[in-house]
Amino acid sequence: MLLLAALLLIALSVFALVNSSSGGSQPAASAASTASRSSTAPPPAATTSPSQSPSSRSSSTTEATSSAAAPLVNCTSKQLKIAAASDAKSYPVNSTPVLSLIVTDLGPRPCITDLADKQIELRVYAGSARVWGSHDCEVQPGTSKVTLPVGKPIRREIQWSGLSSQPACAGIRQRVPPGTYTVLAFLAGRQGTAATFTMAG
Repeated sequence: MLLLAALLLIALSVFALVNSSSGGSQPAASAASTASRSSTAPPPAATTSPSQSPSSRSSSTTEATSSAAAPLVNCTSKQLKIAAASDAKSYPVNSTPVLSLIVTDLGPRPCITDLADKQIELRVYAGSARVWGSHDCEVQPGTSKVTLPVGKPIRREIQWSGLSSQPACAGIRQRVPPGTYTVLAFLAGRQGTAATFTMAG
């Protein structure tokens, strides 16, 4: 009888010990599981900044640089079209025709040239005979730098007295007779296309 009671007491003690051990481990396991889930959670996704990427900024900078106005350069003789002109086709013999040099920039962009009096010369011929030159008796000193726009003719006018002249203003100046005359234009020594007009009696 005592042996039976002792065995029962031992059985109860073992049951209580096993039950206590099982109940205490559950919170630890739950805590471990929670910690594991917290440590393995993926980091938040990175957001993309709305600002331009380096390559985009570089492209914008290049476009801005190329669109900036290029510095003006001196005109080359090849890109300039030079022509002579008169303000009328016919004049009375005692009149003073207005003759012109017309220069046009045919290049890809505007350029600079000197249109001072010493660079511009007009000459009048009757056939092959030289009748008058704008530099014969006077040449104005100085420079006159002008920016020529592409494709737009620029005119410089000189009024002719209708009198003959020779280089260095030599000889006697006389009123030219009626007839057909040719005017030639020169810019920095380069000849342009001619124009004709008449002096009527």
